[in-house]
Amino acid sequence: MTKVNEHFFHLNFKNLNSIMRIWIILMLAIVSPILNFAQANQEGLQLHISPAERLLTDSAKVIITGAPPGAEITLLATLKDNGGQTWSSRAIYYANRDGSVDLSKDASLAGTYQGVDNEGIFWSMQPATLEELGNMGMSEQNIDHPRRIPDFDSWNAAYSTFKNGVDIVFKAKITGAVASSFPKVVIGKQHIQWVKRGVKRIEIKEGGLRGVLYEAGGEGPQPIALVVTGSGGGAYENKAAVLASNGITAFALAHFNYSDRPKELKNIPLEYFESALDWLSKRYDLERIALFGDSRGGEGVLLIASTFPDKVSVVVAGVPSNVVWSGYYGVPSWTLENQALPHIPWDFKLRESDISPNSMEARDLFLKGMTSYDFDDPHWIPVEKIQSPILLVSGDADAIWPSSIASEKIVERLKKRRFNFPVEHLEYKGAGHQVTFPMLVKGRLTQMEEKNNISLTLGGTPQGNARAQTDAFQRILSFIKHYAKTNSSVNE
Repeated sequence: MTKVNEHFFHLNFKNLNSIMRIWIILMLAIVSPILNFAQANQEGLQLHISPAERLLTDSAKVIITGAPPGAEITLLATLKDNGGQTWSSRAIYYANRDGSVDLSKDASLAGTYQGVDNEGIFWSMQPATLEELGNMGMSEQNIDHPRRIPDFDSWNAAYSTFKNGVDIVFKAKITGAVASSFPKVVIGKQHIQWVKRGVKRIEIKEGGLRGVLYEAGGEGPQPIALVVTGSGGGAYENKAAVLASNGITAFALAHFNYSDRPKELKNIPLEYFESALDWLSKRYDLERIALFGDSRGGEGVLLIASTFPDKVSVVVAGVPSNVVWSGYYGVPSWTLENQALPHIPWDFKLRESDISPNSMEARDLFLKGMTSYDFDDPHWIPVEKIQSPILLVSGDADAIWPSSIASEKIVERLKKRRFNFPVEHLEYKGAGHQVTFPMLVKGRLTQMEEKNNISLTLGGTPQGNARAQTDAFQRILSFIKHYAKTNSSVNE
């Protein structure tokens, strides 16, 4: 009997040990969040933004710490552009078990963007104050406002709009069920620059040349690029400034819609671009210069490089055409030796867009011309004459013209004509017409701002456009730096 009782007691003791272990584990699981909650309450919410100052094309790090585990956190960001328009964004997250939120890893559940996107809080800004944004609820991604982008992000933005950069103010707070217990609002700032310290800006008025040169600072030779504008004309100063800030000296050349230049893209001599290439070559003692253009500028750089192949080191053609188009109402866009190049005329007859409200679509005007002509047709750009590497960049949802189809046709022609230089085509899914222009606010780029009572659809989705633009510009920088020959000396 005694042996039986001892055995019974021994079994119960073992069971008791097991029960105690389970109980301790359960208690730790319950107490740990409470301890973390108490720690968060003691240390308080914190907002970490780095770096404090950065270049537009550099990455930012935004992390929130010190929140109760699982708590709802709202992050707000706001800025004022040079013209005084306020732009704001908002995102809602759930804190991790350690009470943190990292924008590069954690998803926004609601606000001006959703999902995991390290740049979402920047590119999704809307033309509204924080108060206006908060009153809009779930409609805040589709604000009815004529502005699509801040003035500093415009294609041919004036230097005054971006020369001093922009300050973004961030606010983080705990919202939801436990908000009343944690009323603290934490604030952070970041300054974003387009023009890096040491970059030199020089207005060019030499002979017939007009534009603005941005010389990259720092030691050592840098690649040299000629930046060609699209159908808006002017000078793409902000693009040239960002190129120079990333180590590529860039001349934002103006060929129309600029002081002392024609008003329209009409009968522009290709020799004008040859003069710009020669001027850069002489200034920097360099035989070949890189070319970078978008849209009609993408068409332009392919024409320039195929006409003057021994003067070009690299071609970057963003959302280009494969054929030569006229200007408005059928007038020639380009000439060579005082003769108009063979061109496809088009009338500015738009249709209502099926993808953007209160907007018109131009894609149909160009689709037939980009797909109907065989390789021997004189309307084609003779891209096989180019004697340098070519980078083509497009969005498959381009609503201005089907640049991805045009780019593939170019690649097909180059293969058939046994082109001997590297060729790459970066095609971005879900991206529209603006994939190669460096911008800060990109969430409303699905259509253009209204001009002459017309708003054109650009295509793509907000997130598709934003991600494509960020990736494309970094790859463009790498392509130019890899293939462009650098200068050996500078003529003072």
